Amino acid sequence: MKTMRAEIGHRLSRLSADLAGVRQPRPPRYNRRMYRAVLIVLLLVLAGLQYRLWIADGGWAEVHRLSEMKQELNAANERNEIRNDALQAEVDDLKSGESATEGRARSDMGMIKHDEEFFLTIAPPGPTPKPTPSDSQAER
Repeated sequence: MKTMRAEIGHRLSRLSADLAGVRQPRPPRYNRRMYRAVLIVLLLVLAGLQYRLWIADGGWAEVHRLSEMKQELNAANERNEIRNDALQAEVDDLKSGESATEGRARSDMGMIKHDEEFFLTIAPPGPTPKPTPSDSQAER
């Protein structure tokens, strides 16, 4: 019986210790200071990444600027292609025929053919009159 009483006494003491532990506040599962420190570090990392995304070199602002520059360069390339095509057509025309060379010599250099008469008209001195809309329609 003594062993049974000892065992009961031991169980009662353990039960009373367990009950006493219930009344005491439990320690938190995590360290609150560590949790706050990790949260602050994560927020700083997020802020740094947002800065790089929106403001720093290589961010959205630079991407937008480069896309606008690309559009401007594409427009300039198209204009230059049209001009180059026109110049190439003129070069081909000058290489292929004599009439284009002759016309160019007449208009740019003032050359005339042999046994051809040339008349030069000179405008009277003074201000030149501006063409009116009716004059430009009459010329067409």
